[in-house]
Amino acid sequence: MKSAKIFLILMYVHLALSVAVPIALIVILSVSAETLFGQSKANVSGWLLMFYFVCIFIVLAAGWVSVGCAVYEYNRGRYEKVRDGWKKLKLWSIPFYMMNFCYSVFAWFLLVGGSRGIAFIFIPIPIAITCTMIFQSGCAGWCYIRYLNRRSENSVRVSGGHYLLQVIPVLDIISTVFLLKQENQTSVERTE
Repeated sequence: MKSAKIFLILMYVHLALSVAVPIALIVILSVSAETLFGQSKANVSGWLLMFYFVCIFIVLAAGWVSVGCAVYEYNRGRYEKVRDGWKKLKLWSIPFYMMNFCYSVFAWFLLVGGSRGIAFIFIPIPIAITCTMIFQSGCAGWCYIRYLNRRSENSVRVSGGHYLLQVIPVLDIISTVFLLKQENQTSVERTE
């Protein structure tokens, strides 16, 4: 699914911007000049933040489009496309989530420490954004699990617990690997 690939690329763009925007803001605010690019430093900072928030919105919108495409492909019986999109979103995003976690812990530690705890109230915002991305990729997993359970040749039904596991960080990857391995074993048994 192209929508899954686009969503995945935008997730990495979001991560790059999450690193670049705070650094750019620090540089902008530390410059001794009163104006930058013919605008006040406050205006430049405001536009940069607005750009960043728009990019977050675009990433999350792309995630919902990917969910819609997974449901559409499932309803059309194009299960291979659902499977491919699901695999991309779950397995190719592992480095994203690892880097996102490490960077977020570092950045929020500095921000909360620098603000003497006042910025602590903002920590749920990036967590909610990341969890939304996990939920969105889990929706593609739900479609594929549903296909696996409906497939008549499948002698082993997939546990309903995998629906829940698809939206829980780290457990979603374990569930995905388990389901792909189980599916491959079932495919080998059918060919023998």
